[in-house]
Amino acid sequence: MTTAYTRLDDPSDAEHYSPFLNRTSDGDAQTDPSKGDSEEDEKPVAFGSFGHRRTPSLRKIFSLRFLRRLVGWPGVAILGQLILQTLAWGFFALLQVKGAIAPPHRLVIWANANPHTLQWITTQLSTILSFFSTLLFSWAIRQSITLHLRGDGMSLVAFISYIRISSRALIFNRRNVKLSLMAVLIIILTGVQTAGWSALITPHNIVKETPLLGQEIDVSSSSLTLNDRVVEDCAVNGTKSAAFLVGQTESGYTALKGKFGIPATFMVLDQSFNVSTGMVCGILPLTLQPMNASTWFRGATAVQAIVEPAWRLPRGLTTTYSLVQQGLTADVSCHFWQGDADPFAPPVFLDSGTYKASTFDGQRLDSTKVSEQEEIFIAKLASTCPGVLNLTRAYTRSDAPDYILMIACPTADTMQLVFNANWNGTYWFLDTTVCDLTPRITQVRVSYSDTINITSMVSNSTKLDIMGAPSTAAAQTLYQMAYFSQAIVTNAMGDKLQSFILEADGTTYTNNTVLRSLETYIRGVTEFSSTVFRACLSSHENFMSSLPSSAKINITEGMHYTQTIGWKRSAPGITFLQLLPGAVIALVTIYAVVVAVAVHFEDERGEYYFDPSDAMHLVAASAAGGMDHVFKSITEKDLDAAADINVYLGNIPGRGPGLVRSRT
Repeated sequence: MTTAYTRLDDPSDAEHYSPFLNRTSDGDAQTDPSKGDSEEDEKPVAFGSFGHRRTPSLRKIFSLRFLRRLVGWPGVAILGQLILQTLAWGFFALLQVKGAIAPPHRLVIWANANPHTLQWITTQLSTILSFFSTLLFSWAIRQSITLHLRGDGMSLVAFISYIRISSRALIFNRRNVKLSLMAVLIIILTGVQTAGWSALITPHNIVKETPLLGQEIDVSSSSLTLNDRVVEDCAVNGTKSAAFLVGQTESGYTALKGKFGIPATFMVLDQSFNVSTGMVCGILPLTLQPMNASTWFRGATAVQAIVEPAWRLPRGLTTTYSLVQQGLTADVSCHFWQGDADPFAPPVFLDSGTYKASTFDGQRLDSTKVSEQEEIFIAKLASTCPGVLNLTRAYTRSDAPDYILMIACPTADTMQLVFNANWNGTYWFLDTTVCDLTPRITQVRVSYSDTINITSMVSNSTKLDIMGAPSTAAAQTLYQMAYFSQAIVTNAMGDKLQSFILEADGTTYTNNTVLRSLETYIRGVTEFSSTVFRACLSSHENFMSSLPSSAKINITEGMHYTQTIGWKRSAPGITFLQLLPGAVIALVTIYAVVVAVAVHFEDERGEYYFDPSDAMHLVAASAAGGMDHVFKSITEKDLDAAADINVYLGNIPGRGPGLVRSRT
């Protein structure tokens, strides 16, 4: 006769509330005689249903014997889920506290060089973590089912449903929609765990901000006078050095392109300026490393780095930085000369003549283009104004006298520049033009990346002393620019002006275009002169340290940005939702284990292994003989009729363990 448990259908039956049932020799349930009446009558804890038919006592859950029964697979399942959730939520909390976490810079360099490999690694790691969480869940559910079967059993519908849930399979049960919904929910939660882990552990591009510290020279300070040897050398003699000469004409032409929206960059001191955002604005490029100056200024070795991050940063990472610097620009206003009666021009004298080339001993004429017998045309422009820039000459072919002359005359408020071109030559459009130049100190916001971007003016400009060092350097640079741009047959300044005017006006040469172009050209050269003048001062060793504090400016609003990869804080709500699926799976796992062990921890341990998810185990247990007459057929009606039959795992005489139908 098949052994079976008696089903406890009558709530009034005393055995219904018996916390733990033992089997008699004939399979009937009986109360444990060792339990007192108080324990048997104790109200059970409502743990819900995971297929079990009994509920544990609250007192017994916290008993030492119960805790001992957690050793083994229950402890592994619980501890495994707790470790995974501690890692996830601990990392989440750490990001909330620190804001961002970056790995060692060597790993960052490798990751930047191998982004696809990094993505593959994080995806695999996310999949593995999700796999372990799902594995623990499935294992815990299967072990819980086995415990219930070894106890007072469970209904067939619960038995089959929880097997499918442990396997993350869909359940179509019209009689129990809750089980169907639970299966769908488990499938979704276990599936999206991978996405949650991936969102948590995949590093992203992050920018680490570090304050910049440093000082720069205040070129508007009264301490910078031409009486100082270094200042005079940079403002006067230094303007003939390579650093000043290289970019004089190009700086004016690049300023023209930037003024009229033509994309362009300009190299100064081996630093690239994005002219589309603004010309050089007279700033010194504040690099984080010394700049080699041996080829720029006589006797110089380097322009020292005068800014640095507030703390040391690793090398090899992409960095940018921005700060507010002192710049220099100019107000320029030009008009065509009205003759000797022009009230806005200094007295001007023009002279010219033709001479044999052989008479110019020591003159630097291009011997490849001029023979000794060729006639040379000499044009001279002079003024009686004070200063050393009031006289200039140009040497050209007599048959093509294409030249541009320039002199500079200081006044109380401005520097007057007079340009003269042959009215019958290539540069006729310039004729004789007078320009008022007023240098101004300003503050600009500068962003350093692959190029230097002057993003905006941050304050009103202030006029500079016309006789001061920066103004003198600007006038000297403009004078040298005009002089050295002149060749025997062409003038570099004139060619660049003409090419731009032709592009803007065609062959009409309107006065407005000519004058505005010349103004922009002069402004560009002036800003260039300030940049090189600052570099010249900084290239003299110990010059900066010798200046009083009044001649120095502290770097303001300086910030260094290091682009790296790592993990950064996101909105807590978003991260919470990403981690929620894994947390729910962990809670369900722990709940199922605790309930199963709490209900059955006083039952005797089985001496055989049974895996309800293994089809061979199910077939063998069902064929042992304890399920006789349970199923009449496989029609839907007969299957539904057998759904509520209770089964347990018991010993079949002569057959061993198998699924047994409980007695009703």
